[in-house]
Amino acid sequence: MGTIPDFALQVREVEQNLASEWQYVQSGWQDRVADSFCHGVMEPYMRNFQQYVTGEGINGYGIAQLVQQMERHLMDMDALID
Repeated sequence: MGTIPDFALQVREVEQNLASEWQYVQSGWQDRVADSFCHGVMEPYMRNFQQYVTGEGINGYGIAQLVQQMERHLMDMDALID
């Protein structure tokens, strides 16, 4: 993809930062509370975040599909200019 909107990159960066921070916290926080937080908060959040990015299981497009659609429209507009 030639042109990726800033918001798509920002969403991916947030997802990666969240996963990285959680791995760091998990390394020093290993007890039942950590397990409960992981299963009750982090796993659902990351699952929902991934669903938001991919659009899987929801009506409409996720970010990945929106970016692809935008790319197609940009290519169509470029073709009209030529």
